[in-house]
Amino acid sequence: MGSMSGQVGDLSPSQEKSLAQFRENIQDVLSALPNPDDYFLLRWLRARSFDLQKSEDMLRKHMEFRKQQDLANILAWQPPEVVRLYNANGICGHDGEGSPVWYHIVGSLDPKGLLLSASKQELLRDSFRSCELLLRECELQSQKLGKKVEKIIAIFGLEGLGLRDLWKPGIELLQEFFSALEANYPEILKSLIVVRAPKLFAVAFNLVKSYMSEETRRKVVILGDNWKQELTKFISPDQLPVEFGGTMTDPDGNPKCLTKINYGGEVPKSYYLCKQVRLQYEHTRSVGRGSSLQVENEILFPGCVLRCPEVLQHLQPGSF
Repeated sequence: MGSMSGQVGDLSPSQEKSLAQFRENIQDVLSALPNPDDYFLLRWLRARSFDLQKSEDMLRKHMEFRKQQDLANILAWQPPEVVRLYNANGICGHDGEGSPVWYHIVGSLDPKGLLLSASKQELLRDSFRSCELLLRECELQSQKLGKKVEKIIAIFGLEGLGLRDLWKPGIELLQEFFSALEANYPEILKSLIVVRAPKLFAVAFNLVKSYMSEETRRKVVILGDNWKQELTKFISPDQLPVEFGGTMTDPDGNPKCLTKINYGGEVPKSYYLCKQVRLQYEHTRSVGRGSSLQVENEILFPGCVLRCPEVLQHLQPGSF
């Protein structure tokens, strides 16, 4: 390929040829896309090292995903209230090149509370909505700055990350999220910056990193104790909330920029959907007389069982 980067304006003759061929091969789906310019098409080609067949397969699968997730209308979709209030993320500020910055406050997320109060599908859809918001923000930035902005920075705040975050369904959700990102939003990540990482981070990272491409893994930057100062090398202080070492505040002076970033927190039990609990925890098994069955204590959610006669029924003595 030579040393051409495969970006617009930096294509080798063979890459130019591939781009023209690619556009022709997927002519039938292009009209369904918001803005299928060369920048867009090259993202899929780069993601598959300019292999035409693989790039086409990838883009066609993405078209299926667009339909399935109704991405054309996702920005108008309102996530359930519990997701809006407790899914800890937000878009705030830009880096020096104009790229939007996306925050994930993983440490103060209550994965169990969220998964007991909303479906996995709704939580994933909320993340895809953020991706589409980020792409729209890139588009707006491109118009505003008169140059193409197509990458984003993600900041993962891990303060407070604990064993509860290694809860299996929560990890599976994260794995699914990263797989979907790799498959549907190729080449949009500039860096993924991790701050306030506790000792447990290495364990958590091992559980999700196989769901990231080699390329994405290379973009992970883990900042140490001096992270506030180091972060200003990526994003200037006036674009960083005070909470993250910058000078930016909400209009009312709040250092966390709460109007832009949601910090999550524990989900009140009043949001729990009992049918959710049953789906996740009720593994009905018949047990022969005289043998015993270990029932995971997870079924007995405090306060939840009381409101769910149908779960109670399954927990009556003699029902095992």
